[in-house]
Amino acid sequence: MAEVSERDRFDLADLASVHPLGADLFVPFAVVRLGGQDGVTEAELLIEFRGIGSAGPSNRRLEVCWSAASVPAQPLAIPRRDVTEWAACAIACVVVHVYARLQVRAVTEDGDRFDYWVSDGRRQFGLEVSGTLTGDLETRHRLKAEQLLDNPFGVDGYVVVVDFTARRVIFSFHQYEESHA
Repeated sequence: MAEVSERDRFDLADLASVHPLGADLFVPFAVVRLGGQDGVTEAELLIEFRGIGSAGPSNRRLEVCWSAASVPAQPLAIPRRDVTEWAACAIACVVVHVYARLQVRAVTEDGDRFDYWVSDGRRQFGLEVSGTLTGDLETRHRLKAEQLLDNPFGVDGYVVVVDFTARRVIFSFHQYEESHA
């Protein structure tokens, strides 16, 4: 694993202002998965880059913070796996904004082979997201990259996979190849 050079910071309250879709919906899920409770209002994640940028570090530390008011007062009323997946969506929204200056523009349809459309203002890309508490992140990343590249649109895209137990994120870029068509 490459050396980590710097630390970045993002406040989850800013999700609503950086994406033109209701990404702030994901905040309580991220807070729960990042250990938000009385007195805990931040968590640090290790971000591993693959195929993103040509120079600079391949790993960075990201401190995610939130207000005490963002901590849910009651248990979330959805299954545990859905809490994890929606929390991963929050982290993906943060990561694509901070490190690629992308905006999450729209949710995809069933069968599109990725979760969201993201844009840099000039081009659209796919974004596939996944989260885990106990899984093999390398295998999950490989499977999600394969899924993204099987998309029917022939678009390049990004994958963000999050291991909430290890506080580790893989953020990668993938080019669509005609052989997938």
